Amino acid sequence: MNNFLDLVDKYKFGLIATLSVYIILFSYLQISSYQQSFPIEPFHEGSHVEIPENDIELKPENIRVPSDYNAGVKSMARDVNDERTRALDGYSENKTIADVEAHYKALEAQMYEDAGGSKTRDEIKKEMDARKKMDAIQAANKKLEPAKVGGDVAYSGNVMVDWSLAKRSPHQQNNWYVRNPGYTCGHGSSGVVTVVIKVNRKGNVTSAEYDASQSQGGNACMIEQAVKYAKKSRFSYSTSASRLQIGRISYTFISQ
Repeated sequence: MNNFLDLVDKYKFGLIATLSVYIILFSYLQISSYQQSFPIEPFHEGSHVEIPENDIELKPENIRVPSDYNAGVKSMARDVNDERTRALDGYSENKTIADVEAHYKALEAQMYEDAGGSKTRDEIKKEMDARKKMDAIQAANKKLEPAKVGGDVAYSGNVMVDWSLAKRSPHQQNNWYVRNPGYTCGHGSSGVVTVVIKVNRKGNVTSAEYDASQSQGGNACMIEQAVKYAKKSRFSYSTSASRLQIGRISYTFISQ
C-alpha cells in the first residue's frame, strides 16, 4: 500500500496534467457538437378544455332558480306560529282586522279581571276608548301603518326576526313591537342569536336569556343587543295565558 502511495506521489503532477487535458478535450467536443439551439415552448401555453357538443354552456339563461329561493333576508318580524298561507309576494306582516278586534277584546277582559269587579262595564269601556285613541296617536307619531290593514298571506322567505309565543300576537297587532336589532353591531357581525323570553299576561317581557344551543355565530355585541331588544318587545294581553309564558325570539344579524 505504501508503495502505491509513493508511486502516486511521484507521478502526481503527470496525473493532474493528463486529467486536465481529458476535461478540456471533453468540454470542447461537447460544445462544438451543438451548432443550433432548439427553444422549448412552455407546456401550458395555449392549453384549453374541450367542451363536448352535448354539454350545456353555463349562461345566466341556462340557470334555473327555484321559485321559493330568496338570497336576501327581509328586515321584518314574523310569528313562527302564524297559520296563514305563505308566499314571497302579496304578503302582509300583520293579520286581518278580526285579529285586531280580538286583541282589544282580550285587553278589555283582562282589565275587567284586574279590576276585580270594582269598575263598571261603562267605566272600562271609556278607558278602552281612551286607550284606543292613544294607541292611534302613538302609531301616527311613529309613522307606523295601522295594524288593521293586514291580509291573509304571510311572507315565506327569510326574515331578520322570527318569534314564537303560543296564541299571542304583537302589541296592537303591530310587528314593530317585536324590535329588530339586526343592523346594530356594525361590520363583520353576521349570525343568528336566539333568546328565551318570559312574558306576563299584560304582554310585557319580564326576562330574556341567551340560548347558545339555538344560536349560531353570535358575538358579544350580538348577544347583548338581542337580549336588550327582546326585553323591549311587547305582546298582546291574554287572560288565558300562564302567569309567565315562555317563548323564543331568533334574531338574524347582518354585517353593514
